[in-house]
Amino acid sequence: MTEPANRDSIQQAAVDWFARLQGAAALEDWTTFQAWLEADPAHAAAYDAVEALWVELDDAPANDDAPLADTVAPPRRRAEPPTRRWLWTGAATAAAAAAIVLAVLPQLTRPIFTDYSTQRGETREVALADGSKLTLGGATQLRVRLGRGQRDVTLVDGEATFDVAHQAARPFVVAVADREVRVLGTEFNILSHDDRLAVTVRRGVVAVSGGGEAAVRLSKGQQLIHARGAQGSLVRATDPDAAFAWKSGKLVYRQTPLPEVVADLNRYVATPIRVDPSAASVKVSGVLLIDKEAAMIRRLELFAPIVSQASGGEIVLKAKAARP
Repeated sequence: MTEPANRDSIQQAAVDWFARLQGAAALEDWTTFQAWLEADPAHAAAYDAVEALWVELDDAPANDDAPLADTVAPPRRRAEPPTRRWLWTGAATAAAAAAIVLAVLPQLTRPIFTDYSTQRGETREVALADGSKLTLGGATQLRVRLGRGQRDVTLVDGEATFDVAHQAARPFVVAVADREVRVLGTEFNILSHDDRLAVTVRRGVVAVSGGGEAAVRLSKGQQLIHARGAQGSLVRATDPDAAFAWKSGKLVYRQTPLPEVVADLNRYVATPIRVDPSAASVKVSGVLLIDKEAAMIRRLELFAPIVSQASGGEIVLKAKAARP
């Protein structure tokens, strides 16, 4: 018998014993069970795992991917001899115990967080079980965990909007870069890419904290700009609709440094774009339509004194005066 098959048989035996001992087990059953436990350390480990799994059911997070955790209320006591065992009766109940353990096992052994992502140029809408709605921009990765006491999101990279359902006793917390954004119910946009973080509020109030600094409260029409690892952040008034414009296929810029614009474009185009040192100080103002790659580059050349040049599998943007 192979090792995986042996593990499977031990696990099945542990589940069978667990279910059997919840019914009207006789004294000889407990004696046989004790002998099975002592026959191999793997037996005791497998039984402990099944029993721990049963107890964990009551504490499992109320995630939208783990509905059984909310509907099963398991006992908390360990299987013991007849004088102290659970007061369950009937073989049908014992069989049900085994069935539930086997059904819920995959739920508790998979990752707690649910991952969502998009490719370059792709957007994706996500409706969470709590009523919140997320929209992911191009090349974005985030993770979601809906716990009973708190809703947690980690924005790994990219850009997303959050329309958060109000739940006073269940904060919605986004971990992003070296900061944390905490809300109860609001609508805001977060951009986190290339060590640059921007949090823009369109409705409600959010609190941004981290880096050993006091929390910064942002309300409608305010934006926080922060560079990863830097001390302090910039808070400024802004048009929140401009930050949300990418959802309707537009990128809005007002005197934005060209490297920041290119960082955005690189999440929507297939060919990497790079800024030549000669154009590093160029500022861009205008509305770029999220379109085909060539069209976006042409429009960018109209908004700023730059030219594009294909070179070695990438597009290089140079200042016009530096054109060869």
